[in-house]
Amino acid sequence: MAYEPIHMTWDYWDGPRTGIADCEGRPHYFSRVYDLENEEYGEVFVVTPIDAETWAWAQEHWVIWRRWEAEVNAGRQTSDTHPKYGHYDPRYNELEALISAGIDRLAAQAVRRHGVLRPASLPGELFPGQFRQTEVEWSAPLAEPAA
Repeated sequence: MAYEPIHMTWDYWDGPRTGIADCEGRPHYFSRVYDLENEEYGEVFVVTPIDAETWAWAQEHWVIWRRWEAEVNAGRQTSDTHPKYGHYDPRYNELEALISAGIDRLAAQAVRRHGVLRPASLPGELFPGQFRQTEVEWSAPLAEPAA
């Protein structure tokens, strides 16, 4: 297996929890599974393929987020103008709903995979406050846990 890019991270705490990353060369939604036994997020992820339409919505959504993030880091916006609140760019929430529906449409194709994360080596510097870019190496699908 080889490391693949994480294109966008929507939830981050001690590492990416949700977002979109390549898996076998194609964009997939990923969600990190909480390990109840160890009371932490482990290295198991639910990975769901996304279609071209959902990928396009996610890219548009990410552009809005990155534009807002750059404005915050430049001091021209504050965190209380987060796009989710609807004041910065109302299209953000509209896209979020479309993306969620797209992921839900393909949820039956989701698999569990073990994922190993590492910082991506990128040329140049990231601006202050921006999370470091990350990449992931996926294992073959894991067996589903017993019910």
